[in-house]
Amino acid sequence: MNMDDDRDLYATELKEMLRQSISREVNGFFSAHQDDPVFFTREPYPMKTKIDDLPLYPKRIPEVISSWAKLSTGAFRPEDVLVLDLETTGLGRGGTLAFMIGLGYFEDAQFFVEQIFLPDPDAEEHSFERLQELMRDRSLLITFNGKSFDVPVLESRLLYHQIWLNLREMEHLDVLHIARRLWKRKLPSCALETIEFYILGHIRDQELDIQGGDVPQTYFNFLTTGDAELIRRVFVHNHHDILHTAALFALICDGCEYPLKQGRNPLVDYHALARLYQSQGKDEIARRILVDLLAEGEISAEIAYDLGMIYKRSGEPTDAIASFEIGASLNHVPSLVEAAKLLEKEKLFQRALEFAALALHLESGRMLLNHKQIAELQKRHDRLSKKLSSSSQKSS
Repeated sequence: MNMDDDRDLYATELKEMLRQSISREVNGFFSAHQDDPVFFTREPYPMKTKIDDLPLYPKRIPEVISSWAKLSTGAFRPEDVLVLDLETTGLGRGGTLAFMIGLGYFEDAQFFVEQIFLPDPDAEEHSFERLQELMRDRSLLITFNGKSFDVPVLESRLLYHQIWLNLREMEHLDVLHIARRLWKRKLPSCALETIEFYILGHIRDQELDIQGGDVPQTYFNFLTTGDAELIRRVFVHNHHDILHTAALFALICDGCEYPLKQGRNPLVDYHALARLYQSQGKDEIARRILVDLLAEGEISAEIAYDLGMIYKRSGEPTDAIASFEIGASLNHVPSLVEAAKLLEKEKLFQRALEFAALALHLESGRMLLNHKQIAELQKRHDRLSKKLSSSSQKSS
């Protein structure tokens, strides 16, 4: 037996050792490939299952979400959806190995979480077959940061193996991007585990789960030592990611419905929701949300300012001024400026000057000065002073 034969025998024995190790620690099965099989796990959940008291699929996808995500329609069935989450050997794209493909899908009135794992890197080519099969019958991809990470990584690995699978053919809703729109002002970050903690009230069990940053090294340790105890935590971590991505998608869709059929959902930032409706040209619904917020005592300068801008665009200066005055009373410079503009048009120069003067005072008192803004405010102040003086002279 020559040296090459020795190396081949060692590699074969090592791969067999890794396969035995993972099958002892994780409940699953191997694919039918004779050489380099992949390892599968598959767990069903009844459709009525709730994760952190949230359903796994929304009542429907509202128009504002399908419009924002540029989906061709909102009329998707649960069976049309495929949830995707990868575990990889790093954060790069080129050369990064996707050693686990986590998938969530609805079938036979159940939600399945399926995981495709590489007992060794040589099995990667076989890991895409199940993905291709599931994609054939589904039309909506749901991910968390998939547009920036998961899809480009998969495209890179498919290209490496010269496998043609057009991931961009599926319509794609990246939950991270819509979550940022809805909660970025409320949360320290919009990482999935941060949203789970602050929005869903979920804390992962660190004795069962693993930190995302530890995942790549855990896989490398498994390949070198065959110890699958820690890799079992990666399966748990990925499983949770799939479930929480599905539950978060359902929360966002159901929480975006307005007018409310029931009471306000404490998990939803309704001001952010109003801004989402505004971004899709639905000012009437945004107006209703903001009016309701103010009526219910949720008063902030930003809410009043956004409502004032809607009134201004719709040609309702009286209501716009009233809204901006709420913001002005809270020393909100943009509200002061907008109020001054409208009052000037109404030839109410004295009140306009008062707002302009306060805006100039506030802006000039900041630690970091915006000299351009101060110059513009000074110009407005001086113009209003002249108009007020001229108006006073005419009236006398």
